[in-house]
Amino acid sequence: MALRITGWKEDICDDGKECNAGEVEVRDLARGLSGALFVSLPLLFTMEMWQIARTIPDWTSLCFAAVTFVLVRYYIGFAGFRKDDGFEHSPWWDTVVAFGIGAFASVITLFVAGIIMPELSTKLILKTVALETLPTSVGAAVAINQLGSGDKGATDKTGLSPDGVVLVGTVLGAFLFAFNIAPTIETKVITLQQNWWLIAATFVLSLAVTYMVVAVACFEQRDLSERKYITSEWLETLVSYLAAFAISVLLLWVFGYSTPFDPMEVWFPQAVVLGYATTLGGAAGRLVL
Repeated sequence: MALRITGWKEDICDDGKECNAGEVEVRDLARGLSGALFVSLPLLFTMEMWQIARTIPDWTSLCFAAVTFVLVRYYIGFAGFRKDDGFEHSPWWDTVVAFGIGAFASVITLFVAGIIMPELSTKLILKTVALETLPTSVGAAVAINQLGSGDKGATDKTGLSPDGVVLVGTVLGAFLFAFNIAPTIETKVITLQQNWWLIAATFVLSLAVTYMVVAVACFEQRDLSERKYITSEWLETLVSYLAAFAISVLLLWVFGYSTPFDPMEVWFPQAVVLGYATTLGGAAGRLVL
């Protein structure tokens, strides 16, 4: 069977609609990246993973990567990050793409967290990224199952307005997801390794990831005209981040790491770092709850 490459601007049929192939590809990659972060962000924020990368033998890492590659291929067979877009994909090629997505998610998160820095040896950086890429690639492979639309019939039972569903769904998702990270010391450790530029980069990345999950990945069809106040995707992103940030401040206070009454340079960086997780959980919560 001859290999055919679909042009970036070529029109294809996606879910019964004519779509630009490039737009569909961007959407699918955004879904994979969303799944990678949703499933594996707690591991990207785990000190044991950073330490194991320094000591694990090279051959063990390579063997584990080979096994994970095969597993990801079959994860994609059951629940890939692509939906039916009108043309065939090689599952092995999608496996390579999932690993690339996992590597990208790992690099950008570890960089803003100050875990991989230019002064580290190239070998150590590669080993750290390689180890973290294994769970993130699995997350990319199961993105549709993890972040597909939840039971919309349940939404009607809440009695909330469309705007209320956005806000409450964000709070519930953020609270649930943040519990994977908030009680641990990693948030404080990360902030001690960051400067203010990396803290600012974490804030921008949080907003970008939220927007990507909600607006670019298109896990569900939404009608913004049904809302009264939150009528744009950028406004939804901002409101969602503020709600998730408040959850971060609350959890850091509950677990004794910082309070709003501490100096700003103590509590604010920790809230921004934890906010990366809570805003991702909040965005995902609006999809799966």
